[in-house]
Amino acid sequence: MLDPVLPIAMYLLLGYLFKIVYHDNSKQLIEFIIYFSLPAIVFSKIYPLVLDEKILGLILMFIGFILFNLTLAYFIGKMMKLNRLLLATFMIMSTFGNTSFIGFSYIDAFYGQDYIVYGLIYDLFGSFLLLVSIGMFIITWGSGRKNDTKSIFKSVLLFPPSLMFFITILAKNFEIPNFIMLTTETLGATLVPIAMIAIGMKLELKHIFVKFHIVSMAMLLKMVIVPIIVLIGFQIFYGIDETWVKVTIIEVAMPPMTMATVLAIKGGLDEKVAINSLVLGVLLSLLTITAYTTYLA
Repeated sequence: MLDPVLPIAMYLLLGYLFKIVYHDNSKQLIEFIIYFSLPAIVFSKIYPLVLDEKILGLILMFIGFILFNLTLAYFIGKMMKLNRLLLATFMIMSTFGNTSFIGFSYIDAFYGQDYIVYGLIYDLFGSFLLLVSIGMFIITWGSGRKNDTKSIFKSVLLFPPSLMFFITILAKNFEIPNFIMLTTETLGATLVPIAMIAIGMKLELKHIFVKFHIVSMAMLLKMVIVPIIVLIGFQIFYGIDETWVKVTIIEVAMPPMTMATVLAIKGGLDEKVAINSLVLGVLLSLLTITAYTTYLA
């Protein structure tokens, strides 16, 4: 049960210790992630995926879940009377989940590798695409920068992972040499270690419970309230016996996304709320995912 999250904890610890002994290199690591790791994983995962009507239906449903989560986060943040910076941070951290690496690990551990494809669809066409589109709007708005629609669209389209997505769609018309696939897979595998080490470098343990009321509410919404609503919805309208349904519920219940944390920090949102949400969310997932998988079994 601990296997999926222990490496994550180790990377955080390594980053934190490196900062204590040497210095904080997180800025350079984050740049590497955005320009190399993320584009590589987009290409390696999207290129072999066959897009059909069933996939489209799943994509629309997954997007619906995330938009529902985002809307709920906005209204709860307003009820908490958060200022614009904190509201934007709260919305990002309580909506976008770590549906790829932690999610894939949990899916593989509980349901087998064959069902990771549902997590992949949820992550790429739900979490990731909404993060680099709507999420970027929210980050720009929250940081107080001029919310120029044209410049935001330009930054989204030119954002390396987004750009790689469109390149990959075009590349699907051609046969790609095996060495390119191997290269992108290897580069993509660097995402989690480097991202978590970078976050570890930014971690301040003495501040782990700073603004805890905001962090705890974000975790409650992301990992408890929304997943339970989705679970009840499936029980009423479809049932929860099929494995893809169980996988979907697990993906909805994932802790905050590493890349969302990176982009929130890079975009000028509240760093402590972002990092504490990520770290505490990973630890909390040990309990919440155990509870969900036990119930679904």
